[in-house]
Amino acid sequence: MDTEFRQFIDESRRLIRVRGKDAKKLLQGILTNDIDEVTDSIIYSGILTPQGKYLYDFFVWGLGAENFVIDIDKERVEDLKKTLNLYRLRSDVVISDINQKILLGVGMLSPSGFSDPRNPELGWRELVEETFEDKSSIRNRDLVKEFEERRIGLAIPKYGHELIPNETFILEMGFDKLNGVSFSKGCFVGQEVTARMKHKATLKNGLFRFKNAPDCSSSRKIIYNAKGQKAGVMSSSANGIGLGLVKFLYNKGKLICDGNELDVIVETNI
Repeated sequence: MDTEFRQFIDESRRLIRVRGKDAKKLLQGILTNDIDEVTDSIIYSGILTPQGKYLYDFFVWGLGAENFVIDIDKERVEDLKKTLNLYRLRSDVVISDINQKILLGVGMLSPSGFSDPRNPELGWRELVEETFEDKSSIRNRDLVKEFEERRIGLAIPKYGHELIPNETFILEMGFDKLNGVSFSKGCFVGQEVTARMKHKATLKNGLFRFKNAPDCSSSRKIIYNAKGQKAGVMSSSANGIGLGLVKFLYNKGKLICDGNELDVIVETNI
């Protein structure tokens, strides 16, 4: 068992505070997950389009009944604030930036941290002050790469790779298996389409892991079947392990990506 801290500040994340008498009501009406589950804890959630397609994914920290912090990719901060303000209308809610940081770690859980709600094997997350200094940064300089390798190995989708705004259906990415969507909380934006896909429809695509994957760090790569038909897209890879969306119709046959014949490791998030 790893009994030491290995941690780093995740510079790719930024924080938004959602605060006020109506903050909980606002979030409960638009988030895919149940905000009631975030008292003094953390949940993984998202916001969808009315057509049920992915817009954002993030973590929500519950710091009180009227005080929530959203932990999101820094590229999405301004867009998310615009979306929140669009739904806020005249509610008693204040949306603002905060300067705290996100500390990620593996090994022994930090006393103030929470296991990643998507999968505890990915590690833990902690809110720290802007002045926090990571004295172990040199020793753990390869930990950023390790986190990405763990993410791919655990088939956890990521914004800009597997999760594409206005395109992705979250159930094809296994949001329900990642504790990111609640089917018992009631209505949320895109809920009707998502519930129908869960209970009445058969998913056409799924997220798969592959051996012998080509490097796709600079761009996504098309996956073809033996007949040269497009079967899916490889969106992430590390150390020859790839992650991508593939049509179930083709996942049992020969798949080729960038000249490499792929070997499906296991069906995931189905």
